[in-house]
Amino acid sequence: MSPATPARRLDAAWTATFATVPLLGLAYQFCAERTAAALAGRPLDLAWFARAAVEPWAQALVALEIASFVAWMYVLSRAELSVAFPLVAVSYLLVIGLGWFGFHEAIDPIQVVGALAILAGVWLLRPQVETAP
Repeated sequence: MSPATPARRLDAAWTATFATVPLLGLAYQFCAERTAAALAGRPLDLAWFARAAVEPWAQALVALEIASFVAWMYVLSRAELSVAFPLVAVSYLLVIGLGWFGFHEAIDPIQVVGALAILAGVWLLRPQVETAP
């Protein structure tokens, strides 16, 4: 098997960033919301940290953070930061959707406008892959 061309490596990194990193971020935020709910009303002291350490949602949150780190390092090893990072903004859109669908949070029209602006920005910042004539 021949080595991947830079364009193919970029496509693989782009796909990994788009599919993996934002989804891990979404799962992280879900676990963060569940952890916050489980720890709500407790004073921030050593007992809070002890409770957080055994909270299953907090444990999942830490695991997702580690998985996100690994995925991001994989992506950055195959794409330039300036190319890969704009897709992380997709996480914001997913979290808005999670808040609305998963937690029944109200969404203001300005949030929708902001989400569309993020999408437009990601589209504008996408890499231009040259095709052979």
